[in-house]
Amino acid sequence: MTRLVHFVGSLPAALTTDDSDVLEWFVRRSRGHRLTGVPRDLDPTWVVEYLRARDEHDDVFEVVRRGDFADYADMRVYGLRRGAVLEPRHVAMDRADRIGAAVTAFRALRDRHPELADTRLQISQPNPLDLALFVFGGAAVADGLPLGRALRHFPAVTPALRNLPVFVEAVLAEMAQVVADHGDVITWQVESPIAQLALVKAARLGVRAPVGVLVARQLAGFLARAHGIGAQTVLHLCYGDYQHKELLAPRNLAPAVELLNAVARNLRALGVPLPPAHIPCAYGAHPAPLDPSFYRPLRRLHPDWRVIAGVVSPAGARDSIRSLALFEAAAGRAAYAVATACGLGRCTVEEAERAAAATVATAEGAPSEVAGA
Repeated sequence: MTRLVHFVGSLPAALTTDDSDVLEWFVRRSRGHRLTGVPRDLDPTWVVEYLRARDEHDDVFEVVRRGDFADYADMRVYGLRRGAVLEPRHVAMDRADRIGAAVTAFRALRDRHPELADTRLQISQPNPLDLALFVFGGAAVADGLPLGRALRHFPAVTPALRNLPVFVEAVLAEMAQVVADHGDVITWQVESPIAQLALVKAARLGVRAPVGVLVARQLAGFLARAHGIGAQTVLHLCYGDYQHKELLAPRNLAPAVELLNAVARNLRALGVPLPPAHIPCAYGAHPAPLDPSFYRPLRRLHPDWRVIAGVVSPAGARDSIRSLALFEAAAGRAAYAVATACGLGRCTVEEAERAAAATVATAEGAPSEVAGA
């Protein structure tokens, strides 16, 4: 099986120029290797610009904790004004026109590159649960999520869960509009660091089961509804990568396996096929481990998952290839694709170049002339 190259999405701000330049950057760095998709992330800082934009709805939102987004401890937190009724328009990402412009650039790209005829444009789509929790709790909410049934009493979680249906409807409405106009060329990368982080923290606290049930049901439900409107998806898990730092560091891949197995059970019960799933192994500025025990839980992963191995480090391909070998041996299958742990938006330009080259070299399974390889 030939492994594909999966570029998670974002680029450093200096490279995030116009749509055509961004798309060409990824195609050129693929060196002719087959891609899962060509990304066009609209915010190199993931959802920070979205969070800032909630200030525009100050008739509904009030700032309950100031923050300028310098790091995880400096996230802005919102609350609802007394008597305000939250509507989908207040939490919409408002990207339909921007995505349409990216589609136009992508169609022109495919005209220039006939080898991309079967490749789609990849658009990042944060899980609505993540949007709701970051709006009402900032990054600090990740520390309170894995408290089992008690999570509903965590101050930031209560308004997030109460208003989650509004976020879901807002996201699905925009996706449905884009799918109706451009669905034949788009893959949506559904991104949920909250789901992954919840399972990591739950494993440490010994409360895995209730948390896994909750977050897997929500994530699978969203994926199922996206499938129902005709959206093609890929799932991206994450440990957080703001300022190239993780919120929580995994001890092994057991939380990811537990989450994906629970999502699989839910999707199977709903009659929905499993999308490809990106499993990060590197995290923050740390390379993927070279300890076989880190990957051993992959033996229990549901066999129907097409896995994207997030093992690539910008430092080079040699250790990334060793990590990939450990990943595939534990999983008992070849990876569907190979990727870094997260997008490249928090890298320097030089780091992004090295990461892209190392990704291709790792997918090919042999070191190449890459810095650090």
